[in-house]
Amino acid sequence: MIREKKRYLLIKFEREGGVAFSADEAKKCLYQAIFSLLGEQGASLARAGLKEFDEKGQLGMVKCTLEPLDRVIAALALKTTFDGKPVALRLLKISGMAGKIAGKRGRLP
Repeated sequence: MIREKKRYLLIKFEREGGVAFSADEAKKCLYQAIFSLLGEQGASLARAGLKEFDEKGQLGMVKCTLEPLDRVIAALALKTTFDGKPVALRLLKISGMAGKIAGKRGRLP
């Protein structure tokens, strides 16, 4: 079996009114975005998941496979509402190594 290449995305979670996301809400919002555009089969191929979330900075590290990366990015960009309120999932950085996203201290910036 061939090892799949992975990519790590640094995402900024924003909600109208400056209301902060909890880690569970961020995960739910991410999965809703991916399932709404890619469907069940596409989501399973992307293997996307919230690896780490910083509630203070509202930053999340998302891990996904390389092949459907463009579709995952599109799904994040098209997510406009969560629980009936406007949201934005902004892509800040893409890397092939989690350490490049997390920084030298091993935490999100």
